[in-house]
Amino acid sequence: MNQISGIDFSTWYPFREGTATYLFSIGSWDFPIYTFTMLVGILTAIVTIAFFWYRQRYAMEELAVLVLITIPMSIIGARLWYIFERLIYNSANPFPNSAWYAVWEGGLSIQGGVILPTIANLIYIFFKRNKIDYRLAISFILPAVLIGQAIGRFGNFANHEVYGRIDYDGSHTLIWGETFARQMYIYNATDPISSAALRIPLFLYEAIFSLAGYVVLVWIFNFFGLFRPGTVGGMYLFYYGVVRFIMEPLREESYDYYTIIAYIFVFFGALMVWYFEIFSTHRYVRVRLKYRFDYALVYRSSLSWMGPLLPKTKIPLITLENTLEGAKGSEVATTTDEPQISRDRLRKRRPER
Repeated sequence: MNQISGIDFSTWYPFREGTATYLFSIGSWDFPIYTFTMLVGILTAIVTIAFFWYRQRYAMEELAVLVLITIPMSIIGARLWYIFERLIYNSANPFPNSAWYAVWEGGLSIQGGVILPTIANLIYIFFKRNKIDYRLAISFILPAVLIGQAIGRFGNFANHEVYGRIDYDGSHTLIWGETFARQMYIYNATDPISSAALRIPLFLYEAIFSLAGYVVLVWIFNFFGLFRPGTVGGMYLFYYGVVRFIMEPLREESYDYYTIIAYIFVFFGALMVWYFEIFSTHRYVRVRLKYRFDYALVYRSSLSWMGPLLPKTKIPLITLENTLEGAKGSEVATTTDEPQISRDRLRKRRPER
């Protein structure tokens, strides 16, 4: 399929789509690199979340429960999403040379791996709303997923999957060296071996975009507290939706199914940013610390008609008091739509326990 001067492809070994690469073997048991990257990605995301969780003085036991919820829900959601895709577009033979449950062979959809655990986590946090501000939890958890996505994409590389269309002139693959290019010499599982060709390394582009988003959203926006609680979580959905929308047409197997979901991510992400940053009825004060801003909920809106539907969150008030006492002369500034509030007045507003 490729004819590039100076390269004899007859000496190259073509990889069948989904061919796994193993990190090591013990007897008859093989440990795939794909599994290793998943574990490292999950662990890195957990450590990232734990940093901000600890800084917010939330109980680590609550985070441990969320982790125990998230890991299985992510795998189940990602696999179910992939199963739906295969049943929609290839119902006659949805899993060629594989099985519906063979997670270790690949076939995990990031979109499903985000949606299901997000719903499960929000349900848990709803019942813990007196201890955890769900807006802060969203901002901590969702953007941290990007580092797991970035690392996990190299598992796709090891499994020879998530690749793009044919790279006819080798401009996308040979630039990374011949060793890398040989791993991208792939033929589809349902095609003859003679159809092998260099493929656009789509996994690499997605990994780069995910890493860039992780650095900006987590270690700039979240770390310095540049936006109100909940906003950065919406930015993650918007950003990943845009990235997926751009990348989807480059895939070898491009489906409208994933493009539609990317649109939905963009829509809900933009809606969350607008709501949490501009429209939200929850009022925060912004505490200017030495190198960052912190936020705390100080009073509720006058939407009395919603009554008991509004969670009675007390923890942000306690966090604010602790933050103010530890600020030692730092300034206290409200968000742009609120009047300036002094420390003394903030303490007076604290409701009776």
